[in-house]
Amino acid sequence: MTFSRMCMYLFVCTAAVVQPSFGATPTVLYPKINGTESLTCECPDHSCQVAFWYRFLEKNNSLQFLMFINSAGREEHGENFNNTRFKGSVSSGQTVYHLRITGLQEDEAGLYSCVFRTKNKMPAGFYIRPGVNPPTLLPPTVKIEKTVKTCRCKNSIYSPKGCEQSVLWPGIGSLLLLAITLAGTLYYFSRLPKKCRHRFAKTNQLR
Repeated sequence: MTFSRMCMYLFVCTAAVVQPSFGATPTVLYPKINGTESLTCECPDHSCQVAFWYRFLEKNNSLQFLMFINSAGREEHGENFNNTRFKGSVSSGQTVYHLRITGLQEDEAGLYSCVFRTKNKMPAGFYIRPGVNPPTLLPPTVKIEKTVKTCRCKNSIYSPKGCEQSVLWPGIGSLLLLAITLAGTLYYFSRLPKKCRHRFAKTNQLR
């Protein structure tokens, strides 16, 4: 390892160790085996000259320096990392740095992120899990709100549920009154002598 690459590696190691103190939450990606992912790293104030890309592998908890790229597009890769699978680029006037990774394998699962040489704030990064199916999200539960009917009755002491029965009782009373009236009328005519009923019938016919 050359001296320049050794310095880069030590710098990335130091930055990666302090990253958890920022409480950043990485974005989780689920590419297929031999799939491709394009990662982005945005400069916080549009004045970043150099971005370092690194990864922390899950299988053996090892930190690996991938590459660095400056604002002019010049890049240099770490050992055993070439520009065939790991390709860097910069866009938007030194604002956004990109890393494109191809041929991802299952043993390459881990945290991928970048760090800027002159900045204290580090991006959250990306947690890549090749060959893992993304979790299925449960459908949102829809709560059905029950509509409560309000009653504006002045007197609702007849029912603890409101004034439903206070409206119902007068209706029942009217029906009972009508039934009693009809029963009384029928009883009255049933008690009349036959002659009276006969005369009453004739009187109605003459009319």
